[in-house]
Amino acid sequence: MSAGSLFGALFIGHSFPIADSSFVRVDATHWVFDVGAVGPQSVLALKEVAVFLTQPLPDAASALGVYVSVGGVEWHFRGYVANSHPSEVMPLQWPEPEQCRRLAPGPGVFQLGVSVEPLAEVAVKEGSKLVGRQEYAKRVALDLYRFMESFNVGVAGDRLVLPTNVLEQWFVKFDQKFKRDPDFLLSNLGDG
Repeated sequence: MSAGSLFGALFIGHSFPIADSSFVRVDATHWVFDVGAVGPQSVLALKEVAVFLTQPLPDAASALGVYVSVGGVEWHFRGYVANSHPSEVMPLQWPEPEQCRRLAPGPGVFQLGVSVEPLAEVAVKEGSKLVGRQEYAKRVALDLYRFMESFNVGVAGDRLVLPTNVLEQWFVKFDQKFKRDPDFLLSNLGDG
């Protein structure tokens, strides 16, 4: 990283540190990186990005918000770094994974964006991510419930009649679905 560098990023398991000078500086407060430049693998193989400050931000009340975009159409918040929180590993969670599978990597297709923003604003955005995590947990529970419900051949009052290894069977099935598509529970979840 150069002496004038403000931040860096790396794609966990897929890249060496990338200095902010490798990002395109859109204006004084925005940078964009074409993710296809990371390597030949599918962009969906890139699951997490680490973003870190290389020096303190000049304004302690500001932060760097981190976003992803597919096709440059809409930016989706993924996390932030600030003087009080100088590094973070963030899930990329590419929006619309099925659309991502159909798109060929190229300039402007899969992008990572960094933006200088007021710390108070990114803290509010970060809080809204927690709601998405709660929704994800509910979806895991609902998947388990529906799996258990499929075994119910007869009603015993208000109880389900289940095999003793139902959790093991569910986990095997869940694990297979997760290996095929780690984002299967996120469909129709929104930004989370």
